[in-house]
Amino acid sequence: MTDTLLPPSVEGPHSRVFDRIAEELGPMGPEAGNLPVILRAAGIRMTQPMRVAVAGQIKRGKSTLVNALLGEEVCETGQLELTFNVAEFHHAQRPRLLVHFKDGRPAEEWPPDALSRLTVRDAAALRRLRAIRKVEVGRPSALLRRFRLVDTPGLGSVHGTDADNTLSFLGIDDPVEREDAARVLGELGGDARSVHDLSAAEMDRADAVVFVFSRGLGRADQQAVDCFAGAYGAVVSPLKAFGVLSRSDQYWPPIGETGRDGMPADPLDHNPMETARRIADAYARRPAVRRVFRTVVPVAGLLGIAAQRMPSEAFGPLSELANVPPRQLADLMEDVGHFCGRDHPQLPVPAGVRADLVGRMGAWGVFLACGLLREGLGEDAVRRSLLESSGVLALRALVLRHFGNRAGLIKLDHGRREIADEVSRLRATAQLTGRPVPAAADRVAAVLERLQVTDPGPAELAALRAYYHGGLDLTAEQESQLLAVTGEQGTSCAARLGLPVGTPVGTLLATARRRAAQWAALCSDPLLDGPTLTVARAVLRSYERVADQIGRAWQLLYGDEDEGTAR
Repeated sequence: MTDTLLPPSVEGPHSRVFDRIAEELGPMGPEAGNLPVILRAAGIRMTQPMRVAVAGQIKRGKSTLVNALLGEEVCETGQLELTFNVAEFHHAQRPRLLVHFKDGRPAEEWPPDALSRLTVRDAAALRRLRAIRKVEVGRPSALLRRFRLVDTPGLGSVHGTDADNTLSFLGIDDPVEREDAARVLGELGGDARSVHDLSAAEMDRADAVVFVFSRGLGRADQQAVDCFAGAYGAVVSPLKAFGVLSRSDQYWPPIGETGRDGMPADPLDHNPMETARRIADAYARRPAVRRVFRTVVPVAGLLGIAAQRMPSEAFGPLSELANVPPRQLADLMEDVGHFCGRDHPQLPVPAGVRADLVGRMGAWGVFLACGLLREGLGEDAVRRSLLESSGVLALRALVLRHFGNRAGLIKLDHGRREIADEVSRLRATAQLTGRPVPAAADRVAAVLERLQVTDPGPAELAALRAYYHGGLDLTAEQESQLLAVTGEQGTSCAARLGLPVGTPVGTLLATARRRAAQWAALCSDPLLDGPTLTVARAVLRSYERVADQIGRAWQLLYGDEDEGTAR
């Protein structure tokens, strides 16, 4: 008998934990501060898609990344001004666009294709643009059924004294661009600090964060990561944040790079994503990065969106370029500016068309597509291969697996943190004013403490934090089991056991009991250090919970038949 009679997930009781707390506490008076509002909001959040903020400095490819994840060109890109508004994307049966204002007036619905009019600076509409707080975009999307994506304006890299006066604070390195950006911000009534504060506020509201670095990993980006870790390290962990190395395709052509043999890299077989992977791995080894990011993923967002949305007409010129010998094409593309801007009699495609192709899919994308067409692949196969090469599919899968499978845990953590912060604020206020601590604060604190014991979520969160922090005395297999049983591969019984869908209930039950016994033995090891022992106990309870769930399914199937026959 398979696992089809088992519940679809083993989420545990935390799905309604905040509603139950509110019900238990009952009405609270004014002395409770914002606790009733926070409890209600936390309960609602548990039923909604996760909020994932896409953060990073200005001009790091955040909007392009959102487009690639969604598979459509819904974010306007390519102009500096577009980064100064928050854009939030959610699932809707039909495309829609809502505009929210700073003065609190009701949101206005605009035509779905009016996004560029609301985000691109327009002198005639400057007053309207100054009033905008956020634009909310609804799209029918499988990804948005599970997540709300928030495209933030830009985080600052250093809290310097000149942050209000220079856009270098946000990572704009070119002096001309800084001057232009400062002028535009001034016209819109803002400055670099306000852009940073707006992005930071959206991160505080988000359940999870995707932090975008530039391809160069320059000093400004390193400072941004250090600032991110310092400012958010207490609340953002590898459980709820990972990095993206954007524009990774720009490591092609391989100017100045060497291959494994120490010789100059050959553009014919150079894969820029491998270079980006090495750089991302090196970045991920930095202590400041490891503290907050689950991983750093290389992505070529421009190529990813081109693979999904490039018009079929573009394949005509690509097919013509594919007739050019690959060595000759690579040599001509070594200087991308000359390739796009000069006439080359040996190329069958005009310079303007070549420039459009490179602008749409990047130089490596053009070269890669030509190679695929040269091999005889059709349009659909080329698109699939380009999308796979862009890293977008891997990023999308990571978002779904790492964030989606643990949505309940992450939102539980978010709500608990906000409630605990409000309890601390109420207690501090009482101490400063010499008044008694509100009874509601103590009651809520007691319920949260009890939650630590009765709900598996907090224990699993603590175990994951300890794992990401490092230093546990666990084998690679034990670490793999820890991740699986806490939801890395999914929340079903089979996924938590690392077994395929359709595994017989008897096999699931035997596996869960065997794993529980193994972790129980580990907990009995007198030489085990304290942090590892705490994690082992949490994992043991998780396996026991899975075994109990499967055991009840066994009882439904076989009644009092000896469970010892389960294999």
